[in-house]
This record gives sequence, C-alpha cells and structure tokens, in this order.
Amino acid sequence: MSSSTHFSPMTIRRPSRRLANLILLAVTLVWGATFTLTKDSIDHIPVFWFLAIRFFVASAALVCIVMITPAARRDLAKPSAWWRGAWLSLLLFGTYAFQTLGLSTTTPATAGFLTGVSVILVPLAAWPLLGVRPKVRTLCAVAIATVGLALLCGFQGDGWTTGAGLVLLCAVCVALQVVETERWGRGIHPLTLSSIEVWGLTLASTLAAGFQPWPGWGGLSTPGVWQAIVICAIPGTALAYWAQTALQQHTDAAQTALIFSMEPVFAALIGWLVRRDPLAMASVAGCVLILVGMLVADENIRLPGPARLPRRTNPRRTNPRRTNRRHTNPRSPKPRNPKPRRLNPRPADPSDPEGPPRHPDAP
Repeated sequence: MSSSTHFSPMTIRRPSRRLANLILLAVTLVWGATFTLTKDSIDHIPVFWFLAIRFFVASAALVCIVMITPAARRDLAKPSAWWRGAWLSLLLFGTYAFQTLGLSTTTPATAGFLTGVSVILVPLAAWPLLGVRPKVRTLCAVAIATVGLALLCGFQGDGWTTGAGLVLLCAVCVALQVVETERWGRGIHPLTLSSIEVWGLTLASTLAAGFQPWPGWGGLSTPGVWQAIVICAIPGTALAYWAQTALQQHTDAAQTALIFSMEPVFAALIGWLVRRDPLAMASVAGCVLILVGMLVADENIRLPGPARLPRRTNPRRTNPRRTNRRHTNPRSPKPRNPKPRRLNPRPADPSDPEGPPRHPDAP
C-alpha cells in the first residue's frame, strides 16, 4: 500500500427518464403560472419591454451561477457553445415574436391551438434531424393531444389569416427549439448553453423593444409588475431553460413536446383558480385529453392490452429425443474404451524369488 491515499471523485447519479419527465412537467407548471402574471403586466407596459426586462434579470442570474460553476465557466471558451447558443436563442426569440405579432390579427383561441401544433411538428422534425423514427405509440399520443388542444383553445377553424400564418411560424420555431436542444446539447455544459441562449434572447428582445414606446419608470413601478418580472425571470426563464437543456438529454424530443403541451392546461387551471376565469366543459375535456396523450407517450407506463403469447421455440432444441438421439439410438456405435496401460510389460518369471521389477510409481 502506498503512503498516500487517493480518493475518487464523487459521481452524480444520472436522472432516470421518469424523473426527467417529472421535472420538465414542473417547468411546464411554472410556465403555465406565468401566463396570468404576464397578462396582468402587459396591461401596463409594452410586450417587448416586459420581455427585455424579464430576460435581462434572467441573464444576470445566470451570469452569477456560471461564474461559480467551474465546468460551465470552462465551456465558455468553446466556440461551438456560442454558435449553438446563438442558434437556439434565435429560435426561442422567434417563438415570442411570431406569437405576439400573430395575436394582433387572429383570435387567442386560434393562436393557442396553432402554437400547440408544435407537438405534431416535433416528431416530424426529429426524424431527419435526430434520426429518430416516430413510434406508433407516439403518433397516437400526438393525435390525442392535438384534439385536446383544439377543445381547450376553442379552435373552430374560422379561416386562414396572416396572423394565423405568423402563429404557425411560432409553432415551427417551438418545434425546432425542442429538437435542436436535444441535438446540440451534447458535449456542452447545460448551464453554459442555456446561459448563452438567454443572453441572446435578451439582446434580441431589447432590439425589438426599441420599436415600442418606453413605458417609463411609472409603468414599471406599478404594483405587481416587478413581482411578475422576477417570477417570470428566475424560475420561469433562468431555471426553466437550464432544466430543459440538462434533462432533455435523458428523454426524447417527442416526449418533451407532449409535456410542454400541458402549458395551456396549467394556464387554464391557474386562471380558473386565481382569476376565476370561466372553464367550459369542452376545455375540461381538452385538458383531460392532453393529459391522456402525455401518459400514453410515456414508455414507463404499460398500456392495457391483450396478453402476449410466449414465443414459439424451435422443437429441435427442446425435444429431448432429438437432442439425445445420438446417445440413445441402439444402432449408433458405442465409444471404445481405451485399454489400461500396463505398468510392467515383462512377463512374470516363476524362478525369480523377488518377482518382476516393480514400476517406480506403483504402490
């Protein structure tokens, strides 16, 4: 034993698929809660100014976390981390910009449903980009969740407008952001990648806010606005995108999209509990269908169905008559026993009183 003792570094256990899905579901719950906060805040300040301040606070929080994390700080020197994060931030900004612009010429029901169409686009985009062919179970779950979104949002198909096309582009950005997070999140520390993503989102939102009037400090000091900004920035942005980047590597993009489809469900339930917003029976049925679709897509849950029959085996391998045929057939030749080796090859001489010489190994 050497004089010095070496201790192996403590290893962190990788989260299971079920734990990763539960944490992503908690992130979706936070996003659903921010709907009510954002809706109350944008009545006092413009949308992009609210987003710019929200993402600036989130960026400041992520800078502090990155600086105290050595592994994340080292990955800042990788050029691939910067262009990957810039691409993800561009897609993420497209989701906010296209949805906000589309709401100006379309109904909230149409915008909510078309944004949820991303749950269909994710498995379709994962096929060519990730090489993951969608399973039948996943496609069934996507169909169930799509019907639930239509019922929840009250989508009636009133016609195609320019706003509907912009919201559909928002759904494309959402789907690509989910797929690309799984694709480019490998090899880069998740804290580093999510930080660069939010930093780029802050820059783009600030540039977009320049086209809207400054609300003034009076609008920002309105009761409830700063509280909404802090809640939407820290748990709703900084921690949420950090968790998505880290945990999506332990599940798949289609499952993540179905979990994120619970966002309008949580938004409707929290709005009903906090603001007493009306919740029709069709909306309740839509919430149930989205939940069913999410459960159907979870491979850890065994679906009810007919019992599987045992696989038929080869009778030549299980029939004892066939396996022992060579040894049980009376016609097969028996193995010849070798003759025992003689210890003394010379014949015995009766005139010799001591007898034949004994073998040295004989007892």
